[in-house]
Amino acid sequence: MSPQNRIRRSLSLALCTGVTLATSPVTFAGGRTVPFVVKIYASAPGGAELLSGRYPSALRQLRKYGAGALDPAAVNANSCVAYAMTSKWQQARTACDAAVQTADAPHFQTAPWAISGGYSPNRRLAVAYSDRAVMRWFSHDRAGARADLAKAMALSPEADFIARNEAAVKFHTAEVRTR
Repeated sequence: MSPQNRIRRSLSLALCTGVTLATSPVTFAGGRTVPFVVKIYASAPGGAELLSGRYPSALRQLRKYGAGALDPAAVNANSCVAYAMTSKWQQARTACDAAVQTADAPHFQTAPWAISGGYSPNRRLAVAYSDRAVMRWFSHDRAGARADLAKAMALSPEADFIARNEAAVKFHTAEVRTR
């Protein structure tokens, strides 16, 4: 199975408004599935394309409209997911790092448009860390993935998507050890 198909089958996409769209998760021994979860911003550039699985189209739109976007953290987060879903690891790392940096910027955390939709600055930063953790896991940076998940959990301990990603890391780590 190609890395791109493996990633697509191991991820779930979710809107930051809380609606979850499941892709085809990998089924492991015993019929158990433990997918990773990424969060996207559907109203930001590339959002609709990401939701429909049109990742190259999402990347084109993100490159075209992303620089002048009102919500650069959402654009960076969507870019992180789009590059990861196309296995473009260097670009994914750059976009994921930018998503974390933008979400953590003091001027961003106090902008009224940045906290719309009921997401606190900590929650948006947790989304960025969690998405970067998933990208790191699939690009074989296991230690980086665990560190990012720990940061995400510290910022938003009640977030179900972070708990699901922690469970996926534990499950996939155990699955590798048993082989």
